[in-house]
Amino acid sequence: MHLIARDLRYGARLLQRAPGFGVLAMAALALGMGATTAIFSVVYAVLLRPLPFRAPERLLVIWEKNPAQNRYKMFVAPVTFLEWRKQSREMESMAAFQDIRTTLTGGPNGHIDPEELRCQRVTADFFPLLGVQPVAGRAFRAEEDQPGHTSVVLLSHSLWQRRFSGDPAIPGKAIRLRDQTYTVVGVLPPGFSLMTRDVDLWTPLGLSPNDRSARSRLLNVIGRLRAGVPQDRARAEMETIGSRLELAYPALNQGWRPSLFGLESELVGNVRQALWVLLGAVGFLLLMACGNMANLLLARGANRRKEIAVRMAMGAGRGRIVTQLLTESLILAGGGGLLGLLLAAAGVGLLTRLGQASIPRLIEARVDANLFLFALSISLATGILFGIAPAWLSSGANCNEALTEGGRGGTAGRSGRILRNSLVVVEVALAVLVLIGAGLLVRSFVRLRSVDPGFQPSGLLTMRVPLGGGRNSTPDTRVAFFRQVLDRLAALPGVQSVGGVNGLPLTGLGIGSYFAVDGRPAPAPEQRPMSLLRSATPAYFRTMGIPLVAGRFFTDADTKSAAPVILVNQTLARRFWPQGNPLGARLVVDTDSRTAEVVGVVGDVKPDRVEGEGWPTIYDPFPQVPVPTLTLVVRTSRPPLSLASAVEREVHQLDPDQAVANVQPMDTVVEDAFAGARFNTLLLGVFAAIAFTLAAVGIYGVVSYDVNRRTHELGIRLALGAQPGDVLRLVVGQGARLAAVGIGAGLAAALALTRLMSTMLYGVQPTDFYTFAGISVLLGAVALAASYLPSRRALALDPVTALRHE
Repeated sequence: MHLIARDLRYGARLLQRAPGFGVLAMAALALGMGATTAIFSVVYAVLLRPLPFRAPERLLVIWEKNPAQNRYKMFVAPVTFLEWRKQSREMESMAAFQDIRTTLTGGPNGHIDPEELRCQRVTADFFPLLGVQPVAGRAFRAEEDQPGHTSVVLLSHSLWQRRFSGDPAIPGKAIRLRDQTYTVVGVLPPGFSLMTRDVDLWTPLGLSPNDRSARSRLLNVIGRLRAGVPQDRARAEMETIGSRLELAYPALNQGWRPSLFGLESELVGNVRQALWVLLGAVGFLLLMACGNMANLLLARGANRRKEIAVRMAMGAGRGRIVTQLLTESLILAGGGGLLGLLLAAAGVGLLTRLGQASIPRLIEARVDANLFLFALSISLATGILFGIAPAWLSSGANCNEALTEGGRGGTAGRSGRILRNSLVVVEVALAVLVLIGAGLLVRSFVRLRSVDPGFQPSGLLTMRVPLGGGRNSTPDTRVAFFRQVLDRLAALPGVQSVGGVNGLPLTGLGIGSYFAVDGRPAPAPEQRPMSLLRSATPAYFRTMGIPLVAGRFFTDADTKSAAPVILVNQTLARRFWPQGNPLGARLVVDTDSRTAEVVGVVGDVKPDRVEGEGWPTIYDPFPQVPVPTLTLVVRTSRPPLSLASAVEREVHQLDPDQAVANVQPMDTVVEDAFAGARFNTLLLGVFAAIAFTLAAVGIYGVVSYDVNRRTHELGIRLALGAQPGDVLRLVVGQGARLAAVGIGAGLAAALALTRLMSTMLYGVQPTDFYTFAGISVLLGAVALAASYLPSRRALALDPVTALRHE
């Protein structure tokens, strides 16, 4: 311990004498360690930390699939779920839930400001299956999960705090949701959610076993395997049950089969690959920073040859010298790790803000003991792994050569040069990998941003208006209410047009239905076509900027008493009338067995993802299909958000209990659709910029050190008549050769590794020629520039002074 303490003091004194060296090494390490630690915190929270449920490895999500219809991961009908639960023997338990929205209109003390809330309707065994206990009150009882007996509710912890001030006596009190009174029976733990973020409350599902219609296919299903049962055995059993149900209920289940997935993979499957790619990229960055530190230690060791030789001549063994030098590298690594941990703490908060909308469980990322241990581990590993080779080579100096005036070479010097050059080659190769990955994402993001969403988002304000019960519960009162709202909003200053629809583009909201073309032979049940259903007001399409392709838009004459009409989008028209004209055709929609005439074809819009394909879509006129919730769109010549308070005021003047939710510009909805791609591109772009800088610094450092080491040699060359161009080619050539080897190695590695990014790219191949070529040219130019700067110093040498240089 005494020797270690003495080595630490001696190393600290040496770093104080050379602050530039210490600052440069620690800064490079801090960047690499900070970025690595921050990304690791995200990966740990999202991918590695166990789900906060009992035995999460036994939890499954069960969807339905119909390969003949190209339908996968579809919701489940109530009768199908109830039969699964009754017949399965490999499952310990099964539960179902459904996402809906409701409006909070009253609390224990009477009327409160109305607010739309996210709600999950769940079966009574939902919480016991997950192993979740309320922090106050109790969970649902079996008798409360029956039709007509579901007027109880569980609150989320955040809603309890936000709207009820954390009242500990809230269990047993009544609240009003829409126009129905519910009794609060409990409060769930902070942060609890499953499959849907920011759920505010839960109510019993109250399934009816007699509901066997296809339009009731609205349930999510989760199951818990019995202990020791593998997933494959459960899949085989569920497949058998699916075959039985196909025979028992052919109208509902023909062609449909259960599809099982682990809960953890379902929650994070879409981001798993992207996070591992980011962690790999930041790992490359850390290796580059460590390579720079090793190069600095090698150069510093070469400059201390005489000091080391004197110590060895006085009796210090090689092991003692290695220990001292390794202690210095650990001091650097420790300082870099501490600074990196501070950077990581700031980075975790920034990553949470940037990626929370697109990455599940990201809110769980935080600076804790695990993060501290990870930072400590990589600091120690860096100090030892990248300090041992420089320490060993530096301690191998020949005492006689080092103590004489002419001693300039030796095996250690040659080995050091080989190691320094190798480290630079590796740095350049890693920089090529990171830069190509970033370049591919940038090109992909540019392509994605150029995709036409099918409408004009600029200048649009959107808000969702969910009607409750009471006076707005009938179709006629819904039509009358929204007509008044639209008229009031159209009269506001700066408003150009107003419309409404029950499923805004890029939000993924909406329902689907089977349909048939009247007069054509009925397809087999498993081949029935499906489409999205939208209910829209006449001015919706003009307000959104959705083009009319053929026929006409809806008009005010398309009322309840008029002949039923619909619009279809281009995707549906092309699929069912590839060479013909859909105008005048009649479609039978299964949702309400309604037959309507096609009077127009409108342009496609992206229903959920910008990069996704258009879905067949049927639009109904809102007066004929008056759905309870509309999203209003207001086109204005003013900044959209400047109308927000006026819009809410107009709605509340008509109905004080009416909530107005998600008031935001359409531009925000569009930007949210790019959130995942933007997060990945931004992070990898930042890593690429750091890698680019580290590679340039590495090349400059090696060439600059070599010029300093060869000052005597260059002086002889100049004294013997060498031209400046010869010296320039000699110096620049060294950096160019190192860069060329590194770029070649990086391109070879990139050809193999960028294929792992294929699911992250849109419209760009993982081996895109222009990206590979552009990055190669860019790094080559940087290498030449980094080599040219030291060569200028060589050209300025005075031969006489150079010949006197040691």
